[in-house]
Amino acid sequence: MAKTELKPYNVTIRVFDPTKGLESGQDYVLPVDSPDVEHAIASTTANAASFTRKAEGGKALPVAFTCIRVEAH
Repeated sequence: MAKTELKPYNVTIRVFDPTKGLESGQDYVLPVDSPDVEHAIASTTANAASFTRKAEGGKALPVAFTCIRVEAH
């Protein structure tokens, strides 16, 4: 099996309330080593989902994620 070369990226993800619009969100810049831009976006979005609060008092909160920017190092 060939080793995949990873490249460093900074991926900016916005976490927001979809009922309030994209501007209601908060941005996070997350570093990731990835084989390509598409994988960098997918893995960073999955990571954002893991650290974002999705419930409060037993009630689901509306939350969405989008990629704002990807910068290669």
